[in-house]
Amino acid sequence: VEENGVVLRSADVNGFTVGELTFPAGAVQPEYEPELPYLALLLAGVMEKSLGGGMSFGPGSALTMPAGLRHGARFGPQGARIVIVKARTGTSVVSFDRFEQLRGSGLGWLAARLAAELRASDDAAPLAVEGLALEALAAAGRESVRRTDRIPAWLRTGEELLRARVGDCVRLSELAAELGVPPVQLARAFRAHFGLSVGEYGRRLRVEWAAAEIAGGDRPLAEIAAGAGFADQSHFTRLFRRYVGTTPGRYRAFQSG
Repeated sequence: VEENGVVLRSADVNGFTVGELTFPAGAVQPEYEPELPYLALLLAGVMEKSLGGGMSFGPGSALTMPAGLRHGARFGPQGARIVIVKARTGTSVVSFDRFEQLRGSGLGWLAARLAAELRASDDAAPLAVEGLALEALAAAGRESVRRTDRIPAWLRTGEELLRARVGDCVRLSELAAELGVPPVQLARAFRAHFGLSVGEYGRRLRVEWAAAEIAGGDRPLAEIAAGAGFADQSHFTRLFRRYVGTTPGRYRAFQSG
């Protein structure tokens, strides 16, 4: 479906709606008040939300939007792709009662997989969409709880360093030394707060970054793989299929389809 240049693909599954919106370059979304809370996952592009002042978000951002929160949006020169998971009235899956920007828990690659499944035409697609949507809502709920668990500042810095160096091979010992903590302490604290090992979290970030690059342009896949830190194209393809559910080439076809 296309309206005012915005392309929408959506599916209704057991009490909630999943949709992918593709906004053209420079698009402006007028302010409105959503009737239902929803989770927004920015797959590609840049978006600025009018929430009492401009707040800018890039690929990989996950936002919880409560019902009735008045806001609008402006999109960057490359446009944007956003995956929305919205619970319908009477559904008690996850309720977002405040605006938050979340990170972690694989939200970026879950958005990539949801976008791919919304383009799939086989009989298993609705079931896959439902499962991934529930996983995204659960991950967002856990991440929201973790934000109130007073994550140590040094651990949050470590997570930010992993994001900033997504294309590098960051070793646990190197990261621990930079943060000034023993490797064992870093490993335990990271798994306790983020639910994953440092290595697994880093691999997901690399695939998440690659998926955003594939969705946002036409760079060669080999160049994207190298930028994500994969020296071996076959290794990149195996990990991408593991996390996103399809190969990089098919994912690109889904994005342009």
